[in-house]
Amino acid sequence: MTRTWFRSWVTHVALAALAVGVVIAAPLASTKSSAENTVIIAGARSISDRVAVTFAKPDKHPTTEVHLLAFNDLHGNLEAGGLNIYGKFAGGAAYLAKVVKDKQALYGDLQATILAGDNIGASPLANGLFFEEPITIASNLMNVDFASVGNHEFDKGTGELLRIQNGGCKLVAGCTAAPYALSDGSTTDVFPGADFQYLSANVVVNATGETLLPAFGVKEFTSGSGKTIDVGFIGEVLEATPTIVTPTGVAGLTFQDEADAANLAVQELRDDLDVKTNVLVIHEGGFQTTSALNGCAGNLAGSPIAEIAGRLDPSIKVIVSAHTHAEYRCTITTGGVTRLITSASSFGRILSDITLTIDDRTGKLVQASADNIIVENALNSPGPGVVRIPDPQKADPQVQAVADQYVTAAAPLANQVIGKIQGDLLRNPPGASALGESQLGDVIADAQLAATAPVNLGDADLAFMNPGGIRADLKVSDISSGGEAPGEVTYGEAFTVQPFGNSRVTKTMTGAMIRSLLEQQFPGCGGQTTQRILQISSTFSYQQNPAAGTCAGKIGSMSVKGVPVAPGDTFRVTMNNFLATGGDGFTVFNQGTAALGGAQDIDAFVAYFAANEPAGIGVPPLGRIVPLVP
Repeated sequence: MTRTWFRSWVTHVALAALAVGVVIAAPLASTKSSAENTVIIAGARSISDRVAVTFAKPDKHPTTEVHLLAFNDLHGNLEAGGLNIYGKFAGGAAYLAKVVKDKQALYGDLQATILAGDNIGASPLANGLFFEEPITIASNLMNVDFASVGNHEFDKGTGELLRIQNGGCKLVAGCTAAPYALSDGSTTDVFPGADFQYLSANVVVNATGETLLPAFGVKEFTSGSGKTIDVGFIGEVLEATPTIVTPTGVAGLTFQDEADAANLAVQELRDDLDVKTNVLVIHEGGFQTTSALNGCAGNLAGSPIAEIAGRLDPSIKVIVSAHTHAEYRCTITTGGVTRLITSASSFGRILSDITLTIDDRTGKLVQASADNIIVENALNSPGPGVVRIPDPQKADPQVQAVADQYVTAAAPLANQVIGKIQGDLLRNPPGASALGESQLGDVIADAQLAATAPVNLGDADLAFMNPGGIRADLKVSDISSGGEAPGEVTYGEAFTVQPFGNSRVTKTMTGAMIRSLLEQQFPGCGGQTTQRILQISSTFSYQQNPAAGTCAGKIGSMSVKGVPVAPGDTFRVTMNNFLATGGDGFTVFNQGTAALGGAQDIDAFVAYFAANEPAGIGVPPLGRIVPLVP
C-alpha cells in the first residue's frame, strides 16, 4: 500500500482538548521480568474486574486518555430477542447503540468506535431478508469509525462486500430496504453503504497484489496539552477464512498470515506516517475455559490469537479480537512483550471500553486498560420459562426505529407458523457422545434428503449438513413476537437456524469418496484445523473413533439404508452449495459428479415441517454415528 493510497483512507478529526487523565493501576505483567520463551496469561476473574497493563513511564510528560469502544460479531441482530449472558438479558442493536452513544457523549472527541468483523452474515430474518443493509445502517448510526472484515463479510462474495462498503442498490432486487435512515435524521431511497471504513490488511487481490480494502486507518486526536496524537488501527480477518467460507465467495483473493501482514502495516504506519500507537483489530480469537467466569488463565494459551500475538511487532500492544463469540479481557506476555487483548462476546451483548493512556510528547502508549460492559436490555432476568420484559429506557430510539422498521417489514413472513416440534432440537445436546452428532443436525439432514429423494429432484440416497451452518437451537419454549403457541415454529425461527440462503446440490459419489470425506472431519486428515463433524441423514450410519492414531483408523464400517458400503458403490449424495464446492475444508465433495442443483435449504426445512404435520417433528435418537471400538 502506497503512502498516497493510505492517505485517501485516513480519518483526520480535529478534536477538542480535554483534561489529561492517567489510569492508576498496577500492571498485571511486566515486560522486563518475563522470560523470552515463556507465555504468561492473566486477566479478569469476573465481569466487574478491571484489567490494565503499564508499558512505560511517561517521565512526567503530560498524558492523554483515548477511549476505544469495541464490539464484534453482531451478526445482524437488530432485535434483542432472548439473548442473554452472565444471568442478564443482553444484546440487540438498539441496546448496544444506547451504551455506545452514552460512552461517546462521556468521552467527547477523545474516542474511537471500532468493530472486529462479522457485523453482517448469519443474520436473523429481519436483517438477512434485506441483504444485510439494516445492520449497516444501524452501525452508521452508532458512529463507528473502523471495522475489520470478518469471515462472514465474505459470505456473498467480494462484490457484495464492496457494495456494503460503498453503497448502491442490488442489480436485480434493488433497494428493497428503503427508506434508509441517515445520521442527520433524514432518509434516502438508495442504500448509502457503510459510513465506517472496513479494513483488510491480510486480504490481497490476486490480480493487483493490493489489499482488497485499506490495511489500516488513522484517527487523529488533540491532547489536553494541544499536541496531536495519532492512533493507527490495523484490520484483519483470520487467515483460514477460505476454509470456512463458500469458495466462490473468496475467489481471486489470498488471505495472508495475520502476524506478517500486521507487521508490514505497522512498519508503514511507523516509518511513513510516524504513528507510534497502533491497535490490531482482528477477527480471530480464543476461548474461555468456563462460562461462569471471564478469566483468562488457561484459555488463550495455544489459541490462534495467542500464536499471532507472539509474532507481532513489539509496538502492537493492544489487540481487539473476535470470531469465537467469547468475552474476555486478558494480558498475554510472549517473547518478553506484554499485550492487552479483549473480546466482546457476540450479538451486542458486551461492549469493550478500552482506555489508552498516551504520552503527549512522544505519542507512545504508556498504559492500556479495559472494562467489558454487559449491554442489558430488560426489566427482568432470564430463567426457565421466563419471557423477557423489554426496558425501552435502555434502547437508543434512533436505532430502535431502524430495528422496528425492518422487523415490521419482515413480520408477515417471520411470524408465519410452519409447523411444530415435539421436543427441543439442539445443536449441542447435553450428555451427547463425543462423536459430534446432534438432534437438530439429524433433522436438517433428513429435511435435505426428503427434498432431494424424488428421482426428478436428485434421486438422493443420503445427505450431509455442515455443523457451522446450524446457527441456533429450536426449543419448545421459544415464542417469537408473533405469539405462536409453545412447540410451534415460525419461519423466522427456522431462518435463524439456517440463515445463509444456501441451495441444495446432489452429486454422485463412491463409497471410497465418502470414506475420505469422513476422514476430512478431523485435523491432520486433509481438511480441518479443528474437528468438524458432518451431520447425516437417517439413511446413513458409520463407526467413528476420533482418538485413532491414523486418519484411516478414525472411520470404521459404513452403511446406506442398512446395507454395508463398499469402495466402488455409488450413491446420490445431497449437500448444500457451500459444501458442494469444498467449504469447511471438505474438498472431497468436489470429486462428486453429475451435480444437480435445487432450491434453497430453508425451503427444504419448511417443507419438512409441513410433511410432519399434525404431530410435529419428533426428537430423533442419537445413534447414526456409533463408536468404533479399537
